[in-house]
Amino acid sequence: MVRVIPMCGLCRRVRDERVPARDATRWVDFPSYLTRHVVSLSQIQFSSDYCSECRLSYDILKSYGI
Repeated sequence: MVRVIPMCGLCRRVRDERVPARDATRWVDFPSYLTRHVVSLSQIQFSSDYCSECRLSYDILKSYGI
């Protein structure tokens, strides 16, 4: 079974689906994710996404036309 994990395209943190959506710690670095979840690297596939912090930064820069 392959587990698809969303990874931020900017900071490379991954989203931990077991943490509630409103929790700021939902996006964690990959080593922290691996310590919380026992999963083999061959069972992981990444999808592209943006964490809440990077999305906010991007939206702010976009509003200034950068």
